[in-house]
Amino acid sequence: MLERAEAKESSAGLLRIRRCGSIEEAQHAAGEHAQAMEGGAVVPAVVFEQGQRTLLACVLSMNWIASHAEAKPAAKGAPVSAALEALNRPIVPTHYRAIARYLREHYRQRYIIPPLTLNLAEPAAVYTLEFRDAPGLMGYLVLPPNARMTITDGQHRQCGIAEFLNELRHEKPEDYAQASRNGVPVMIVPESNIVQAHQDFADCSKVKALPQSLLTLYDTRNPGNRLVVDLEQACVLFRGRIDSTNKILSRNSTFLFLMNQVRQLVKELLCGSYALPDHEFARRAHEQLSKKHQYDDALEKFSAYVNEVTKALAVWNRIAKLPDTVEAGTIPALRAEGWLCLTATGLNLIGRVGHLLFRNGVDDWRVYAARLGEINWKRSADFWNGNVVQDNRILTQQGPLRSAVEKVCETIGLTRRLAAPGASRKDEETPSRATAE
Repeated sequence: MLERAEAKESSAGLLRIRRCGSIEEAQHAAGEHAQAMEGGAVVPAVVFEQGQRTLLACVLSMNWIASHAEAKPAAKGAPVSAALEALNRPIVPTHYRAIARYLREHYRQRYIIPPLTLNLAEPAAVYTLEFRDAPGLMGYLVLPPNARMTITDGQHRQCGIAEFLNELRHEKPEDYAQASRNGVPVMIVPESNIVQAHQDFADCSKVKALPQSLLTLYDTRNPGNRLVVDLEQACVLFRGRIDSTNKILSRNSTFLFLMNQVRQLVKELLCGSYALPDHEFARRAHEQLSKKHQYDDALEKFSAYVNEVTKALAVWNRIAKLPDTVEAGTIPALRAEGWLCLTATGLNLIGRVGHLLFRNGVDDWRVYAARLGEINWKRSADFWNGNVVQDNRILTQQGPLRSAVEKVCETIGLTRRLAAPGASRKDEETPSRATAE
């Protein structure tokens, strides 16, 4: 292993490690070795240890990843014997196509592809330096001709890269050469034991997915996400009361909503459906918010609407007036009282009404926003029974929400307003149909 500095050559599993006096000497020796193999490839790498194994970290071109990294996915519904021969989970086409789409949209700008983990199941030589007190040593990996490495982690990234390059080669050949040379970081694990390779895959999967709330905060390529972040500051009810890291809001949380729940509100306000798939939401957000004046207008009217509803709804108004040093149990106590407007369903409902007001160009929308305060927002109220509340349970499906929206619009007079003689064609649509197109 690497700690045996006195030896010029040693073995570390499948790797034959040869130590040289300088990096130039290592590069020269690796080049000669590859040339003698008639087609061997030299890859600059960092040689390091994890646990009891010597691993390598390097950068390979997108073209190499697309053509040489081999995925061995399990088939859906495969028996145990077949799955044990595979190295990856079943391929999900929508996943890798989303990666290809991401690359298509951003390859001329800034983008990032996280590292892949590859399994090298055949012997290889590494030329590196004498051991020094460092976590990694510079070196050169010599790959045999036509060497292929199987993917331990990152098969969807590899498939996405391959699809992206294939499309670019046919549609924009002038960009293909440059894009195919872009680098992808990889970690190479020399391992011939398939049982250990399976364990490596399982270990690579032991990561916690980024919560949608935090993803919304960081992924500002989508102007809809930027709108969520700016609304948090522009709306007195939300400011300082939105949880940006968790996936679930506990009943004892001192926060009012999750960032992802405010994102659903923006989906409702902008598109008329909280259930819109993320890629479709991004597409519509780009269409409606890409210009600065469009974005500024949406932020102004959406924040004004939420602030107007905050003044109208007694419990929202009470929360908005709470000081920053409020006792920790105040919001949980209000939540325990059973207010529908303190739930994601209530927030979506209010967002849907706002969508109808702005989509239909209702100039006196503040009147209808204020009338929302005349409704009993307790979940126990008869008003919600049979639409979004059943047996004291709040229903989250689209159908019950649509029924509740129709009842709210009828109650506050919005249905009559949209059906009034002389209304435009857009205005004549009933609330139940004037949602997302």
